Amino acid sequence: MRRLLSAFVCVWLAASLAAAQEKPAGDQGLKVEKAVAATGVEEREPVGAATEFEASVEKVYCWSKIAADTVPTTVKHVWYFGEEKVFEKDLDIKFPSTRTWTVKTIQAGSWRVDITDEAGKVLDSVSFTVK
Repeated sequence: MRRLLSAFVCVWLAASLAAAQEKPAGDQGLKVEKAVAATGVEEREPVGAATEFEASVEKVYCWSKIAADTVPTTVKHVWYFGEEKVFEKDLDIKFPSTRTWTVKTIQAGSWRVDITDEAGKVLDSVSFTVK
């Protein structure tokens, strides 16, 4: 009887610990470790990171380093010119630590790129101005 009770307690304890560590459905444990606007990307690293750019640059990159507890998953870069959404790109996250980016031809004004999960929850934002 004692062994049966001991085995039951062990199974119950293991199940309780596993349930406590489960994530809600859809939660991939996503975190943006770093995100910047830049003039380029070389060897998967941002080049010319800034918050203000000259219009002569023509293109700006949004570079992000994503950490994910569960892979594969997807994040999105959602580009805004002022308050108008002008571009959205799904980015596949296949590794627990991934560097990824999008690029957009730009014009003078205020810009923002929201980095979101698949459900649209904003994980981080990068804002910059083009003169």
